[in-house]
Amino acid sequence: MLRQFSRSVPLTILFLLGHTAFAGGPLQKAFQALEVHDYFQARQIFLKQLKKHPAAGYYGLSVISGRANNPFYQVDSCYLFIIRSDAAFTAALDKERAYIGKAGVDHAAIEAQKLHAFTLGWEQAKSVNTLSSYDWYIEAYVGSPLAGEARLVRDHLAFQAARNTNTAAGYSEFLQRYPQAREVFEARSRFNEAQYREATEGGDVAAFVAFVKEHQENPYVQQAQEQVYKLSTPGRTSAEYYAFIKANPGNPKVEDAWRAIYKQFTRDLSTGTITAFLQEYPEYPFVEELVDDYKTASLFLLPFRREGLWGFIDDKGTERIKAQYEWVEEFEGAQAIVGLKGRAGTINRSGRVVVPIEYDEIADVAESTSTVERSGKVGAVDRNGELVVPMTFADVGEFSAGLAYASRDGLYGYIDPRGEVTVSFQYASAGTFRNGIAIIETDTGFGAIDPRGNVIVPPQYDWVEGFAGPVSRVRKDGKLGLISPFGDVLAPLVYDHIGPFNDGLALAVEGRKCGYIAPDGKMMIPIAYEYFEGVTNQGDMHNGLAKVRSGGKYGLINAMDQRVFPFVHTDIGQATGALVPVRKKTKWGYATRKGDLLFDGRYDLAWDMIDGLARVRNGELSGVIDSTGKEVIPLRYKEVILPGDGFVIAKNENGVGLYSRTGQELLAPRYDSIRIIDRRIARVERNARFGYILLADGRFIWKEEGFDAP
Repeated sequence: MLRQFSRSVPLTILFLLGHTAFAGGPLQKAFQALEVHDYFQARQIFLKQLKKHPAAGYYGLSVISGRANNPFYQVDSCYLFIIRSDAAFTAALDKERAYIGKAGVDHAAIEAQKLHAFTLGWEQAKSVNTLSSYDWYIEAYVGSPLAGEARLVRDHLAFQAARNTNTAAGYSEFLQRYPQAREVFEARSRFNEAQYREATEGGDVAAFVAFVKEHQENPYVQQAQEQVYKLSTPGRTSAEYYAFIKANPGNPKVEDAWRAIYKQFTRDLSTGTITAFLQEYPEYPFVEELVDDYKTASLFLLPFRREGLWGFIDDKGTERIKAQYEWVEEFEGAQAIVGLKGRAGTINRSGRVVVPIEYDEIADVAESTSTVERSGKVGAVDRNGELVVPMTFADVGEFSAGLAYASRDGLYGYIDPRGEVTVSFQYASAGTFRNGIAIIETDTGFGAIDPRGNVIVPPQYDWVEGFAGPVSRVRKDGKLGLISPFGDVLAPLVYDHIGPFNDGLALAVEGRKCGYIAPDGKMMIPIAYEYFEGVTNQGDMHNGLAKVRSGGKYGLINAMDQRVFPFVHTDIGQATGALVPVRKKTKWGYATRKGDLLFDGRYDLAWDMIDGLARVRNGELSGVIDSTGKEVIPLRYKEVILPGDGFVIAKNENGVGLYSRTGQELLAPRYDSIRIIDRRIARVERNARFGYILLADGRFIWKEEGFDAP
């Protein structure tokens, strides 16, 4: 709410009528008439005194015009007369000042009357409450201490008018007329959105192409280019992608289109399909990558260790890259990070160094670029190992939409893939762009900017989640709410917790009650369910169902707030699979997703399903059931792990073994640990040595020297 100024009452005119110098004089009579509210006589005398005593005459006329109890009351005249009085007083000789000062007309009295005139004008402008009334006040009442407030109110009214029209023309006019307004950041963001919306109202490819051509400075250009790509390739066929490439050579999604064609054509990633692809598309721009993929197609490499150094073998156990590194990571795509002499770099599958082994740290690839660090300085290399962002920064983040946050001299800004600064270093912290929006921090809090650095969410929050989705959670003063990418508050900041959105809903906790909220802030399931310990981790929607408590008992509801599981359970798990764990009193059983009890009172502990399997436990022994409730792994193991893909890792007194989802023993329990590499190969460890085993027949591909030692 705009701050309201209290009405200032001018200082009471000090009529020094007892002074002999004024005995019987006109000024004395004027002020005497003014004192008894004889405004007609006072005004007539003051008018006659304007030539001889202008400062006093105009002062008196201002006082009369500024009093509402006479027919000469006129706010603008009150101000005009006191300005003339001030000018006359400034020009007056000391003798004149001393003379009229005896009547109380001095600098302090004039300033007090001026403030009174300012206040009267402000009250009049507020009573009209229009743009023109505030504009008139600002222009006419020069020097008013209330002018700043007038500008704030005027700007607010103007912005609301622009928002009511919600057109690019309306926002443009506001930005041109009020460039210093507080609302200018939001207005600019809304102008860009309105311009984009209006220009692409037709929704066809031509409209988006025209927008890109005509509005290259608009941050929605990237979104328009993406729409051109999307609309041009509705069936996602190679023919559509190729036509898009030819028609839109400057679109940044051309790279994605080429890669999509390549991925479709070489889905099996065989040497034959790669060769055929290159013959059909000789203009493919990423030939070097294609060559690497050709090699990748024939090699599956695994890290191995010999005498403390690391290299790589293929899936037949043949050494492909000599053991010469202090450490290695597994291949991700065409490259693997390796370490040597305390430094890190990357190699390809032929063993050739791609990123020189000279950095302290290398991050994973993002948009064909990897962040590298050396001696406290950070830069970035491309997929060919070339240093494209110089090592001049204290921090460089992940590239997204061609931008990454960077830090220098304790402040954060944004750079492009060549290290050029696109958003100046001005923030206390900064995040990665997601959907064209990045979270930044200033001394006033967290907010958000667009790729051009325009503020779209003012920095006023204690925390902003970010816009990986259509809305963002925010926190201020310990309370959470939801905002839009424009900064609009969709859900007020009154909640103690708002969970992530699953199946279109998020858990909302207010005090000791829970409900579920939609991205637009609408409460879809009322705040009526009971808070319980762990609700912030267990209360989210999963596969259309959520765990809730009512009357001290647990059940499951769907997104329509319909009870799928009755509230009769002491505890209940989450609906991550075909079966849901349920507990009555102290024992656990399982029910179907429809709420039909399969069995109860069977286990001390029961877990949620993972990939069609669930762990169960009685006493100190664990096992596994499948989606029918059958115990595929009997309860005779000390520990059971479900790594995914239908595998079960189980440990007994003899060691760790591996089983299929049906309970078939794939590896006998004799190892210290087992890790699944893929569906064909497992890594096993024993006696601090490791090896690789083919799961099809249990045969070792390779094992480290000393692996079989007793």
